Amino acid sequence: MPRASAKDLISRGLRLRCPRCGEGAVFRRWYAYRENRSCPRCGLVYDPRGESLAFMYLSTAFLTGIMFIVLITMPPQRLELYRFGLVGAALFLYIATMPVRKALAIALNYFNAK
Repeated sequence: MPRASAKDLISRGLRLRCPRCGEGAVFRRWYAYRENRSCPRCGLVYDPRGESLAFMYLSTAFLTGIMFIVLITMPPQRLELYRFGLVGAALFLYIATMPVRKALAIALNYFNAK
């Protein structure tokens, strides 16, 4: 199988697909974060050594930085409401992007392993 370009790997990661074949799903149920251990189509083991955790940690830190920039650039009118809104938005952002971040981590790990 020919090696995929970085653009293809990122596209496959964003679509929650296998980085090798682009067909198999990374998650059984993305909304429940139920990950397949390997690709159902080509058999690629997605994260054999748990290396995607570092990317997940760094991407969470990046999202935290974005929320900090929002905190700095948008001063609160009502502090209590602002705190709840900011924490709620941050939690939503972390949870909503978790499957995409995990799939991108798997794709980048596959790219670096080759």
